[in-house]
Amino acid sequence: NDDDCHDEDGHDGAVGLYNVQLSMDETYADIHPIRHNPDDVTAYLSIMRGCNNMCSYCVVPFTRGRERSRDYDSIIAEAKRLFDTQPVKEIVLLGQNVNSYHDSSPSAVQRSPQTSYATSSDGFQNLYKLRGGKGYYFADLVEGISDISP
Repeated sequence: NDDDCHDEDGHDGAVGLYNVQLSMDETYADIHPIRHNPDDVTAYLSIMRGCNNMCSYCVVPFTRGRERSRDYDSIIAEAKRLFDTQPVKEIVLLGQNVNSYHDSSPSAVQRSPQTSYATSSDGFQNLYKLRGGKGYYFADLVEGISDISP
C-alpha cells in the first residue's frame, strides 16, 4: 500500500534527511571554543578531527570523517592566547588519536623541524616510524606548546 510510505501530514519518507558528506580538509581551526569557567586553570584544545583507523566497533570515521590535523601555527597561537590572556596552567590536547597528529600543510613541510625522532633509550631498537613524510608531528606540537609556558 502506497499510503504506508507517508506520515499523517502526507509527507513521504524523505522528510528529515540530511546531507552527511564529510570534509577531507575542514579542521575548524578558526573556531574558538567557549570556556564555561574562564577562571579554570585547565583548558581543552582540539588539535585534530576524525580518524583513519576504521575499527570494526567504531563510528568515528563515518561520523567525523577521515583524520585531519589542524595546522601547527593555529594551535600554537591558540595555546599562546590561552596562556597570555587567561589563568591557564594546563592544556589538554583533544583528538580521537592525538599520537597520529601530522600537519602536512605546505608551510609545515617547508619548515619541518626534523625527519626522525629518537624514541628509544640507548641500547634499545626504535620501532617508531614516521608516516606521511615531512611536516610537524605530535612530538613537535608538544614541544612547541611547552616552549610557550614550560
